[in-house]
Amino acid sequence: MIINQIKNNYKIAVYTRESRDEDGENYETIETQKELLIDFANQRNLGEIAKVYVDDNVSGSGFDRVGLNELKVDIENKQVDLILIKDLSRLGRNNAQTLLFLDYLEERRIRVISSDGRYDSEKDNETVGIDTWYNERYIKDISKKIRANLIHKINRGEYIGSAPYGYRKSEEKRNRLVIDETTALVVKEIYNMYKTGYGYAYISRQLNSKGYASPSSKHGNTNASWGPVAVQRIIANRVYTGDTIQRVSEKVSFKSKKTRRLPENMWVITENTHTPIIDKDTFYEIQKIRKGRRKGQGHHKGEIHVFKGLLQCGKCGKTLFARKRKSRPMGYICSTYAKYGLSQCTSHYINEEKLISVISKSILSAFNKKKWNSEVQRLIENKIFKEKESDNNQNLLKKNLESKIKQQDVLYMDKLEGRISVELFERTNAFLEKSLASLRGMLRKVQNSKNNYGNEVERIFKDYINYLKSGNLTNDMTRILIKNIVVFDQNDKLPEGITKKKQGNGLIQINYYCNFQ
Repeated sequence: MIINQIKNNYKIAVYTRESRDEDGENYETIETQKELLIDFANQRNLGEIAKVYVDDNVSGSGFDRVGLNELKVDIENKQVDLILIKDLSRLGRNNAQTLLFLDYLEERRIRVISSDGRYDSEKDNETVGIDTWYNERYIKDISKKIRANLIHKINRGEYIGSAPYGYRKSEEKRNRLVIDETTALVVKEIYNMYKTGYGYAYISRQLNSKGYASPSSKHGNTNASWGPVAVQRIIANRVYTGDTIQRVSEKVSFKSKKTRRLPENMWVITENTHTPIIDKDTFYEIQKIRKGRRKGQGHHKGEIHVFKGLLQCGKCGKTLFARKRKSRPMGYICSTYAKYGLSQCTSHYINEEKLISVISKSILSAFNKKKWNSEVQRLIENKIFKEKESDNNQNLLKKNLESKIKQQDVLYMDKLEGRISVELFERTNAFLEKSLASLRGMLRKVQNSKNNYGNEVERIFKDYINYLKSGNLTNDMTRILIKNIVVFDQNDKLPEGITKKKQGNGLIQINYYCNFQ
């Protein structure tokens, strides 16, 4: 195509776009496209370059692009009347949307010329549909190849995308997850709190109060706080058991950014691809707890009822829920009865105050026999040791603290030597500072706990005795000594050989970790 050499007075928009998906065909950089189009305009005396519009690393399948949107604004303001592009595919690779955009330009009398000589809107409108159809077929083919490559990597157990909270990407093995010791401790704490009985909202408030960095903060949002949804996602994510679950969703099409959730039979699950943070038994136990909790029931907002998680129905075997009404004192009823009524089970109601009295007398009586004092202290010690072992790894925290300080030193050097921008430095440094503050706080907590460990067991034991004498108990106290409490109604069939404690018209079976005989 020959463009007339006559001097024109066009107000020229130079539009450039490059997508990494298209490097097989479009090898020119943005700068190369820009220089080529400016030379093209000058050599042909087309007019004055009004502005250069850039969409770098942006797919041509969508039309919501920063550079293209700026161009539309300037078109409406009549600052442009000629658009130069390298070829028609730079404008877009979506057949329908490209044709609509060309109609939009024609209505506003905007001329479009490609420097490859294959398109001029004043002369080639009759064949443009064929070219845009070909461009769409090309990007569709690229999309299929990329998707097939990703599925192949996923099937090999590679983790595609950002590492989930608690992990980071390995520096040695591509797309492999390794434990991030700092955030892994927070994941363990979340699971422990949920298993104890706390709900998502309460856990998120606790994490914020301790200054723990949230999942969003690792993307540079240093002010992001924990919320119930973030906690829920961690609780439900099987990745923490060492398995990789991917292809849970996919794009609706290469033309759209929208995604759709795939059915479970299409998920790609690869087991044992990385080191677990949570063992599988604990994870699946937690999932059962999640399914069993109804909205507004089964979890609490800060205070755990004394016998929460310990009471079991003697007829159906289900958990007893806490129930308090104006007309009746605090007590517990069978969850099956609460849900289905007498057609499935009876209430198995038990008064909390009376149950505390029965248990307090039983334990105090045992404590009068000195041999049980040391046994109870051993149980308390085991509980404290288990908590320390799972949550308070002092050496791990020190190692992470040193690693973060080294990262900060490298960051400072990168800034001084001009390898990174001031904005990137400030954003990354703020994230590191928050991580360091969180690590130091956790380390202080561990060290203080370790220093006081010698007196801790004795103090807890004395508190236990004082609480029992005053007729009080807490959930933590009951869990130290009691495995479970089975509640029978009057007409329930009783198993043979149980230890019976009279409770109203029914019976209770208390199973202790110690045999208080």
